[in-house]
Amino acid sequence: MVAASVNLSTEKMSELALAKDNKYTLLYFPFHGVVTALRAILFMSGAEYTFVHPTEWSKEKSLTPLGAMPVLYEETKSGEVLELCELTPIEFYFGKKFGYTGSNLWEENLIRMYHSSSQAVFDKLVTTVVRAPKENYEQMMEIFLTKIVPEWVEYHERALVKNGSNGHYVGDKLSLADIKTATIIPNLVSISGDRLLSHKKSPALFAVCDAVEKEPKFQLWKASPEWKAYNEMNHQLFNF
Repeated sequence: MVAASVNLSTEKMSELALAKDNKYTLLYFPFHGVVTALRAILFMSGAEYTFVHPTEWSKEKSLTPLGAMPVLYEETKSGEVLELCELTPIEFYFGKKFGYTGSNLWEENLIRMYHSSSQAVFDKLVTTVVRAPKENYEQMMEIFLTKIVPEWVEYHERALVKNGSNGHYVGDKLSLADIKTATIIPNLVSISGDRLLSHKKSPALFAVCDAVEKEPKFQLWKASPEWKAYNEMNHQLFNF
């Protein structure tokens, strides 16, 4: 665990956070879980980072701000450490720093809207299926695949077509919403095959995946030993 600096004003924290050469430590389990997009963004940023994993979470839990992961520790050149937790705040913090939240206030909030919707689908996979009692697993999976995912596909296809089916939710630039969706769809395809999602059935959504997959830095991340290790553990634990 990294010890955060104390007694810093929010003004000072904000000033420190603007530095370009800060180092980042991200605490999360040694599998993709909920941080697939977050790790990709940090890798793609080119910043200096370390991914660390809890060794005994039951004891380390109380040392985090809200008893939850992921936790971000940001170290400045002068030695101060800033601490932030919860997935979405960290994603948008990085998104803002590294240029994935649009060009203006309205674009930023459109990106938040689409990102929130995609995150909600993944959260429902975790809460209704992964955490379901074994005897209810198949039933909950069927509900997820027949009720939740089709509605998400319908509305996101519509939104993406409205933007020209160009592989982006907002404008023509890579955004946090694009990365979120592109890292969730492989999970959905893994559990449903082409039943709901494919280049033919959901072309606008797959255009987003294709656009993200073509990013050279994203390709490097997926080819890295870290990504492959997290992916293997994810499949071992969750089958997706």
